[in-house]
Amino acid sequence: MQATKHTFLFQEGWWIANGQYADKSGQYTPVEGHNVITHQKSVWINEGFMRLSEGDKAEFRNSYEIIPFKKEETSTNWKSRNPILGTLFGRFTIVADTIISTYKSESNEYSGVEILMQVNETTYKSRGFAVKGDRMLSAWTVTLEKRVKP
Repeated sequence: MQATKHTFLFQEGWWIANGQYADKSGQYTPVEGHNVITHQKSVWINEGFMRLSEGDKAEFRNSYEIIPFKKEETSTNWKSRNPILGTLFGRFTIVADTIISTYKSESNEYSGVEILMQVNETTYKSRGFAVKGDRMLSAWTVTLEKRVKP
């Protein structure tokens, strides 16, 4: 199997997100947002923002601090501060054309998974969910497209 050259996380950039967000009842609503990836010497930063396009127009923000992948390694740890869920601890793992992110909150109350499948160098399909204990909180299906920052 040939290794995929991932661009999301691995290159600095501005990614536009569009898709669908599902609340705990499974009701889907259009969602839009963006992620900004920056690299510092000892940490990569992923600043993410999503907004519901309809209804109450709720906003979701995350700020990830990612330990840079070491050469030849296929996984690394990350930490995020989420205004709703608190501090999250997670792990990114590369499996061929997919980046899998698993996480749980510092309190162990919340957990979830996000799958980022590479379509091409500038497009990823994201699918994920968050749970509180054994109850679904949210799910999403989003396309991320790399763009030049406006």
